[in-house]
Amino acid sequence: MHIETIRFERVFDVQSEMFSFESGGKREFAVAFDRKSVPVTGSTFAVAFEEAGNWQTVSGWRDLSTTRVKLQRSAWGIAIDLLLDMYLYGIPILVIVLGGALLLGGPWAALLAVVLMVLGACAIVVGGALHNRQIEQALLAVSPDQARTVTAPDTQARHPDPTAPAR
Repeated sequence: MHIETIRFERVFDVQSEMFSFESGGKREFAVAFDRKSVPVTGSTFAVAFEEAGNWQTVSGWRDLSTTRVKLQRSAWGIAIDLLLDMYLYGIPILVIVLGGALLLGGPWAALLAVVLMVLGACAIVVGGALHNRQIEQALLAVSPDQARTVTAPDTQARHPDPTAPAR
């Protein structure tokens, strides 16, 4: 996870939850936040990326003028997605696993297979919730008066912070 502080110098092409922006002389297109979190020109956000600088891997963000953190996927969203996946793909897999366990190992092996599948699903949801908690804590740790940070050093060298005081 990478945290960057971005000052949105210009926000344009806003369409529901997608927008484009310019920051530090660099433009980014088709960035997806939720429709209530589209930044306004001049705002500063802390953004959590799974891959540094890749706007398609945004996992959370926070407007530095508030303490509210927004996450791309909530733990409930992960659980609901998992239930839908289990409904679509899990039933045929469950039938195959249960059938194979019943034929090869009997009812105890089938019960063990079901228990392992349920525990695996719970581990996915709990892992997602813990990851969300890490993202939230990291975004809350960013100070509003912190200087603009960019993980790529060459980008920072080419585009100095426009909000920094003159020397």
